Amino acid sequence: MKTNFQKQVASGLLALVISWPCLRADSILIPNAGFEERETFDPFAESTDKYPQWGREFWRHFDISANGGPLRIWNPGAPGRDETAQGVLDVAFGGTAPEGKYVMLVRSRENDPLREFEAVAQILTETFDSSKSYTLTAKVGRLPGADSGGSSNYNPDWYGYRVQFVVGGMNIDGATFAGQVSGGTVLAEDDNALEVPVNEFVTSTVVYNADPADSVHDGELIQIRLCALETPDNPEDDSLAGWVAFDDVTLQTGAFPGFVPSFAITEIDYSIEDHSVTLTWDSREGQIYSVVYSDDLVSWEGDLDDSVAADPGESTTRTFDIGGLVGPEGKIYFRIERNQ
Repeated sequence: MKTNFQKQVASGLLALVISWPCLRADSILIPNAGFEERETFDPFAESTDKYPQWGREFWRHFDISANGGPLRIWNPGAPGRDETAQGVLDVAFGGTAPEGKYVMLVRSRENDPLREFEAVAQILTETFDSSKSYTLTAKVGRLPGADSGGSSNYNPDWYGYRVQFVVGGMNIDGATFAGQVSGGTVLAEDDNALEVPVNEFVTSTVVYNADPADSVHDGELIQIRLCALETPDNPEDDSLAGWVAFDDVTLQTGAFPGFVPSFAITEIDYSIEDHSVTLTWDSREGQIYSVVYSDDLVSWEGDLDDSVAADPGESTTRTFDIGGLVGPEGKIYFRIERNQ
């Protein structure tokens, strides 16, 4: 991906033109993002919920080695909808999941008392790049009680949720049930910012904006965490656990709402006497940039320099001879591209 900024020189008058012709939203693969892949595991029949299994499931516990329990893949289907739907006592969300038939339930219990949440986590094969932005979304659901048409097996206690964009961590295999993900650094999160109505799902959106300060994490694997918060009053009391449902997880990189570019042209000086232009742009030491031009904003084959090494510090300045390059209408456009 290249991030592009343009400035226009026309008849000696400078005008700023900014565009993103090479930025797009690219999806990143999340295995079993909708929790639809389930294995029949004796003695649990298809009509009951499934504890994720480390040998068959990408999602794992976070920092605990619990034997099932806090994580369950669940079909909240209405009774009689079909023969393979969840049991007659386990109903919620109008009998439907936001995506497919199944959701993930996370119960805030059996965790380290020093931690304020339980979580389902997954380490992806995609590596982190601090020069990119990322947008993580997940559907977050709040269970109803049995008196509101919900399950009598899952209580409606609710203490909130978190959706976290994380880098690093490691997988630790289990024996039968889901192993664990341990460690990692949270770079962005939705910390219970949305009001989630009972018996409904809302979409949580977490945006990570490109930040050179996070370059120490470049190359680390991306981790996703979906968290159920526990009561702040007595975190060691398992009877005060809260349930959160999650579904339809997505991760994209590219240009999104809230995206803050990691560099921009900050100054342009045009000399009429010697037909030269001096460009200054935000940069990061160690990066290589290309400077290209166009006279019609369509073709960008004009190349002033395709290997400009960034100056020390946070900006780079270069001067270019543009004599004879101006188009028939007396205009020329410049674009800086970060080489990947």
